[in-house]
Amino acid sequence: MTKIEKFESEIIKSGMKEADFSEYENLLKRVHGNYLKLQHCYITALKFPENNSEQAVKLIRWGLEKYYDTWSSAYRAYYNIGLIYERIGEYEKAYTEFLKAKSVLDEEQTSYIYSLSGKLLWLLLHIDNFQYSEQLEQYYKMFNETNSFEKSFVNNEFCLALAELVIALHYKKQDRARQAYANITALINPRYSSKIQDILNKHKIEDTLNISNQCKQFLESVSL
Repeated sequence: MTKIEKFESEIIKSGMKEADFSEYENLLKRVHGNYLKLQHCYITALKFPENNSEQAVKLIRWGLEKYYDTWSSAYRAYYNIGLIYERIGEYEKAYTEFLKAKSVLDEEQTSYIYSLSGKLLWLLLHIDNFQYSEQLEQYYKMFNETNSFEKSFVNNEFCLALAELVIALHYKKQDRARQAYANITALINPRYSSKIQDILNKHKIEDTLNISNQCKQFLESVSL
């Protein structure tokens, strides 16, 4: 294990003190280029335990300030801050960070924009307490245009079905709402198998559904 790997392992386990930033900066001098230096910061931060989430965010922001390089590295840095906030239920903060990730993209990065709309859709559903908005419908339409493989992840299937339900209820389309609810029920079933699990098995990845308590409460309140 290299010195930088040992250092990163230690801060993941024990958290970061203020003096650790100087030590990390010295160790990162051995890493070639700002792109890889910033990559070290956001990959390490994402491994911090949830109780050290604010330290993880601070590490990525420090890396952005020190090693901002290209739109690609900035996109991934903001994206990972969003993931950190999302996993602790700070949905508004996560939404803000994913919007920052979107802000570094231009029209040539269409695939990133459409993919990111799925994250924004999921977070906006929670922020707005599963109520309809034009912005939500726009994200829904954009994410539906992304590639079929990405939409086949079970959490993305669930997100689209949930948004479909909210939109159908808004427009008072009962048949459409019932179909969306039926799709959601199928996805929630423990026996449901991901459409792409055979592919993911080759990489030893299990595609499992994660439902927030807010989602469960909303679904329990739906009457069709």
